[in-house]
Amino acid sequence: MERAGQLLARLTLALGALTLLAMLVLTVVDVFGRYLLNSPVNGANELLRFMIGGVIFLSLPVVTATDEQITVDLLDHFYSDRVAALRRLVVDIISSVALIVLADWIVFRADRLANYGYVSDFLHLPLAPMAYFIAFMTALTGVGLGIKAVIDAILIFHPRLSDPSERAESREILG
Repeated sequence: MERAGQLLARLTLALGALTLLAMLVLTVVDVFGRYLLNSPVNGANELLRFMIGGVIFLSLPVVTATDEQITVDLLDHFYSDRVAALRRLVVDIISSVALIVLADWIVFRADRLANYGYVSDFLHLPLAPMAYFIAFMTALTGVGLGIKAVIDAILIFHPRLSDPSERAESREILG
């Protein structure tokens, strides 16, 4: 299961990196065409907006799962390890619920975009698929954070399981 998670993380990060590379190429071609050939890439701005959404929301679940997001730890040295773990648990639970609620709201908005047939201004690309993608990745992040919170809660309230030998025994018992 852990291996599948690592493979999925690498896949999403690779897709994000390829999207970022495509953004770079599009920007270079657009600038080159605009200033040297007086012929910019039509719709480059819209394409870049779609791509930036892809890069951000492809990386969101991985960044969240690996705790790589930006945090402010001004007061962390005042807490014991257990209090810091409890604080992280509470923040993860609140964040998980908030992300799932946000994903639901984004689906509502995506449905409206789809029902009314909203498209981008210049290229007339439908907006709903990107909104559904954003909603899915937000929900995936929320669910992943919820699972992480459950695992952290088990480790906090059952300290024996934080010992690697105890975890090995637990895996054998759980199958």
